[in-house]
Amino acid sequence: MADAEIAMSSAQPAQDDPGAMEVDEEIDPLDAFMNDLDQSIERRPRPRGLGQRSNREPQLFDEDDGPDLDAVGDNPEDLLRGGGKRSKKEIQPVDHSKVEYEDFEKNFYRESAEVSEMSAEEVTTLRSELDNITVRGLDQPKPITKWSQCGFGAQILDVIKANKFEAPTSIQSQALPAIMSGRDTIGIAKTGSGKTLAFTLPMFRHIKDQRPVANLEGPIGLIMAPTRELAVQIHRECKPYLKALNLRGVCAYGGAPIKDQIAELKRGAEVVVCTPGRLIDLLAANQGRVTNLRRVTYVVLDEADRMFDMGFEPQIQRILGNIRPDRQTVLFSATFPKKMESLARKALTRPIEILVGGRSVVAAEITQMIEVRPEETKFRRVLELLGNLHEADEDARSLIFVERQETADQIFKELHKKGYTSVSVHGGREQIDRDQAILDFKAGAIPIMVATSVAARGLDVKQLKLVINFDCPNHGEDYVHRAGRTGRAGNTGTAVTFLAPEQEHFAPFLVRCLEDSKQEVPEALQQMAASHKKKVQSGQASKAGSGFGGHGIEKLDAARAAERAREKNLYKTGDEPEEEDDGKKDKDKKESAVEKLVAKAAGKVTERDAQAEQSEEKPKPTGDTMRSDLAAHLSNALKVQKTETPAANTPALNDPVAKAAAAAAAINGRLGTKGASRPGAPIDNRGPDAGAFHSTLEINDFPQKARWAVTNRTNVAKILEATGTSITSKGEYYPPGKEVGPNDPPKLYILVEGDTEIAVQSAMRDLSRHLTDGTLQAQEAEARSGGGGRYKVI
Repeated sequence: MADAEIAMSSAQPAQDDPGAMEVDEEIDPLDAFMNDLDQSIERRPRPRGLGQRSNREPQLFDEDDGPDLDAVGDNPEDLLRGGGKRSKKEIQPVDHSKVEYEDFEKNFYRESAEVSEMSAEEVTTLRSELDNITVRGLDQPKPITKWSQCGFGAQILDVIKANKFEAPTSIQSQALPAIMSGRDTIGIAKTGSGKTLAFTLPMFRHIKDQRPVANLEGPIGLIMAPTRELAVQIHRECKPYLKALNLRGVCAYGGAPIKDQIAELKRGAEVVVCTPGRLIDLLAANQGRVTNLRRVTYVVLDEADRMFDMGFEPQIQRILGNIRPDRQTVLFSATFPKKMESLARKALTRPIEILVGGRSVVAAEITQMIEVRPEETKFRRVLELLGNLHEADEDARSLIFVERQETADQIFKELHKKGYTSVSVHGGREQIDRDQAILDFKAGAIPIMVATSVAARGLDVKQLKLVINFDCPNHGEDYVHRAGRTGRAGNTGTAVTFLAPEQEHFAPFLVRCLEDSKQEVPEALQQMAASHKKKVQSGQASKAGSGFGGHGIEKLDAARAAERAREKNLYKTGDEPEEEDDGKKDKDKKESAVEKLVAKAAGKVTERDAQAEQSEEKPKPTGDTMRSDLAAHLSNALKVQKTETPAANTPALNDPVAKAAAAAAAINGRLGTKGASRPGAPIDNRGPDAGAFHSTLEINDFPQKARWAVTNRTNVAKILEATGTSITSKGEYYPPGKEVGPNDPPKLYILVEGDTEIAVQSAMRDLSRHLTDGTLQAQEAEARSGGGGRYKVI
């Protein structure tokens, strides 16, 4: 209004004095500038969705104080806001031919005289002694036996000595020379064999040969892991070496505040340990200005088989496609199924494959026990095992694996009742709670952990003497990793697995795991495996799946889209037309989905009204005209039925044959009635208020807010007063997933009865409108509330 008054006051003299333009031939430059400024403000388009008062204030402040998305600011939240504006988080492909990369050195290995003098026979003998190492590939380096033969500097050797690592393990003896030589490497070794040091130590030597990382430059070493817990553990093992070498490392994973990770990356870090999903978030944030992969020359995929199995292959291929082609790539895992080998080789160039101890083998230091027992005896056996363990060693730790989150929480409660201090770890808990639980477990504050397989990868806990598979794992690789949590670094441990009698399809791979690790197979397990084999041969059963062959993370796309929408709403400043368009599209989609649901609920009446109308297809309305089209759609769809009335020639009640025939005809008529709330359920419209016409609207599957909108006394009273109909709630509420039995009452629905067809149709339209509004309100409330955890990613 002030701008309009200024413009009007400046124009007023021209209307009162015709000669004003002649007098003011020489306009003051300041006045001219202010007039131009006023006109530009008037011409500036108003942001949609804002009133006139709220429109003026952001214009005054946004020009100087708003978020600067053209350059990286000092506030990490600005970066997240910039990333949230993108309609989809994607990494733009890189044309490596147009990028000038810095030269770097890969080969830092020089064979010592002691190693070079070894003959081929001595090399074969040494590899056989080192857990039967098998090496495939050209120009295979000889294995080492001492840390001094690796070519590391004094700083790294001092940390190794401080950690009391006397000699390299089997995988380290062969992998360190291969990786230090600059070769792409595939390392396969049993759990607890020291794979982490096998790929981190060469990485530090690789990084120290290059110039330091400056601010806003990406990392040199990139380590990707499938789970948050494994990423945290790798980063923790790197810290002593990073401190000794004066390097910086960042651990980036989902579930932790992204703004802290952005701030650390802005300061520069030579090493990034991450999960693939969070790395894509960081690379896409602020149009790629948070970090980049231009300086990455050393890439590690730890537990690569599980990353492919979890569906991360598209993300990994996209990330690797943005890294310079002449990089050094290393893959490590305890298992490496043949199905994954072809996928992994796409990322490597002339790799050396190192296999230690065979494929998917539990360490010999672990005593494996497999017990066939009913479900109700499992917990009693758990108490017995825990009692025997803690009686012999008070400082021992125990890890109980289950398949479902609900089972983990239930066992946690039961252990608490029995006086055992424990903690549960699963994907349903917040990341900060999971991290704290693992820290307490490692420190010995809590001796028992109940977990799903989320903790099965990379968890290294001292004094972990007992692993209990309360629920049997569904494939051999998962069994190996669960059992491998104990008996690490040469220590002994016990792994007990419970197998229910009806789970004989798991018996074959359990027998194979025991035989591969040269342990005795229980007779009951052998009988179950033989029985299952006979059933497979006769066609009565099928083989258990391998657990691999994931189909990608398509199911996560919806969750990621919801999280992006929540972040957009969180950082909305009031001037985001693109975001408003996206929100409008989302609202149109929601309304379209609600329309289908309401039409389906009400259509149960109309679709059964006449065969001729079943073939007619109604056009689908667009989001912009949803409400008007929905009203038209319902007016055509809500067909009203005429209430049955006794025929004039009803047979006498004392004629049993005619009475039975009439009853059968009535039953057949009701079974074929178009409009039953479920097949075979007659419409209960025989009350005192029964009218000549009736219709039904099923509301059982709608949200609670929608059901309340069509059943609360206020709305129903208004419809009754306006239409003169009778509205009654019928049936029972069935929660999602519960089926209605043949003798059970029908699902919750509304019966509308009236004397005229027009009155019933009018009441049904009003009810459908309330049902649609209530459903949309419920969806919007759910979207505003976001996740149900205590913490949010901000």
